Amino acid sequence: MASSAALKKLFDTQQGYLTHFFEQVDYEPLREFCQAVVDCKGTVFFSGVGKSGFISQKISMTLVSTGTKSVFLNPTDALHGDIGIVGKDDLLVLFSKSGATEELIKLIPYAKAKGAKLIGVSSNAKSLLAEQCELHVYLPLERELCPFDLAPVTSTAIQMLFGDTCAVAIMQAKALTMDEYAMNHPAGRIGKRLILNVKDVMKPVAGLPLCGPGDFLVDVLVELSRSSPINHKP
Repeated sequence: MASSAALKKLFDTQQGYLTHFFEQVDYEPLREFCQAVVDCKGTVFFSGVGKSGFISQKISMTLVSTGTKSVFLNPTDALHGDIGIVGKDDLLVLFSKSGATEELIKLIPYAKAKGAKLIGVSSNAKSLLAEQCELHVYLPLERELCPFDLAPVTSTAIQMLFGDTCAVAIMQAKALTMDEYAMNHPAGRIGKRLILNVKDVMKPVAGLPLCGPGDFLVDVLVELSRSSPINHKP
């Protein structure tokens, strides 16, 4: 295992690569992406393969939880029937580090034929994805932290930064309220605090064991047994 000093050096190096992203990124395409999502009258579909697929799925879930109708579309399944869900009012966002992912490139003409607007997100400004999509978001990448510059450990962090930060910008543009956010998280602490009433969780009187201070202990035990959920058959 590496020493703490060597580990700190790795984190410092990763920080440097992320700083490169912040220094080089063009915010206008990011703004156009956010506006396209806000203006979308249908569903915002996200698609990607491998690590980029997992990141795009996570971003889609974040958008859903913050008030945007979004779905992850597996590109392979899309080419075998699932593209039928895509329509002319929809937006399709394609994530690929290289911008040359075969499954996504194959998907583009069919998505265009369905009338959907296409946005490509990659770290290659001159990629096929950049050429064939109506809008391309370039995510500057100096290199991967991986010593071989192969494992996507920096590019995925940049993709996540882009997607989640834009999700908050979209959330603000839609003026999402705390109550609306809570409605999307009914099982969470915020949802329970703002949505649930006492009547939603309390048991009805008919199902409670009721005894008086003058009741005999044997009668109390009978009442407790009668009201026990074990004795209530569905």
